[in-house]
Amino acid sequence: MRLAVFGGTFDPIHFGHLRIAEEARDRMGFERILFVPNYVSPFKTGQSVTSGEQRAEMVERAIRDNPAFAVSRWEVEREKPSFTIETLRAIRSQYAGADLYFLAGMDAVRDLPKWHEPEELLSLAQFVTATRPGVDVRDVLDALPDEWEARITFMEMPGLDISATDLRLRVAEGQSIRYLLPPAVEEYIEAHGLYGRPNRANKGV
Repeated sequence: MRLAVFGGTFDPIHFGHLRIAEEARDRMGFERILFVPNYVSPFKTGQSVTSGEQRAEMVERAIRDNPAFAVSRWEVEREKPSFTIETLRAIRSQYAGADLYFLAGMDAVRDLPKWHEPEELLSLAQFVTATRPGVDVRDVLDALPDEWEARITFMEMPGLDISATDLRLRVAEGQSIRYLLPPAVEEYIEAHGLYGRPNRANKGV
């Protein structure tokens, strides 16, 4: 099996995330894309993040119509900062014999030297990163040891400049987020009053 792990905060998951996953599935021939919401990213400790269970539920709702997509609550249920190396080891043991890949953004790949045990990470999984306008592939590779280049695949992506940070701000300011994420996710955000949006139960109070 060709299995791709897609880790992230997904706060909230949006069409940008889903398009990256689908593009990777289509181009790279992945049989399964496993979305892994983190509990707390080591790079985001001290920041306010929606609960892991709620973020996992939004991912579940977003991917429901794609049989190649699945969600893992492994990091969420551990309830401590998530190191990717630990996740990949766990997934490697669960999916013995799978060809393992890891989907990551270009900024994340450029920062790989700061990750926990990056050499081991690259030995466990081939990294796949979606290119985006304004970021040069060569600039990313120049930040990494030369011998890592063979373990990183760059995938050209159609421009979908959607930011979870911007979505949270739009919700807090009462702006529309329609067509930026799946309707089921927007409904969940509204029903639970996430990101400063009043929930349905409080409307009219």
